[in-house]
Amino acid sequence: MQNTIVGIHDTIIRISGGENGVRDEGGIYNSTYRLLNYQGKFKQNPIKLGAFIMNEFAKKHHFVDGNKRTAYVVAKIFMLINKCHLKIDYKNSLKTILEIAKYGSKMDFEKIKIWLDENCILIEEKDVEKYLNQVFVNLYIGENEYEK
Repeated sequence: MQNTIVGIHDTIIRISGGENGVRDEGGIYNSTYRLLNYQGKFKQNPIKLGAFIMNEFAKKHHFVDGNKRTAYVVAKIFMLINKCHLKIDYKNSLKTILEIAKYGSKMDFEKIKIWLDENCILIEEKDVEKYLNQVFVNLYIGENEYEK
C-alpha cells in the first residue's frame, strides 16, 4: 500500500507539476500502517475514513511537494471503494484542503467529516468501478485531457 500511495503521488507530480521526491519515508510507512488499521475498523463509514486520510496525509509533509493533492486523491479512492463518491473536484476543494494542511488549523477531524459529508454521495456497488476508472484515467492522462 505504501508503494501505491507513493505511485499515486508520483503520477500527480508528473501530471500537475511540482518537485518529486519523498521527504519522510518512515512517515509514509507509519501513515499507511495507521490508514490500514483505521480502514479495518471504519470501512463501513467512508466519511470517517476519508476524514482520517485527509487529516493524516494533508497535514503531514511526507513528500517534497504534492502532499495535499495526494491526500485528496487517496481519500477519494478509499471512499469510492467503500461506495461513497467525493463529488467536489480538487480545484473546488483547494480552499478547504489548504485550511486542513495549515499549521495550527482549526479544521479538525470533526470539521473534515462535516465537509466531506456535505460533498459526498453514496453510490451503488455497480457504479464503483465507473467512478474509480475516472479517477485513474484522470491520474494517468490528466484531468484537463480527460475533459476534452
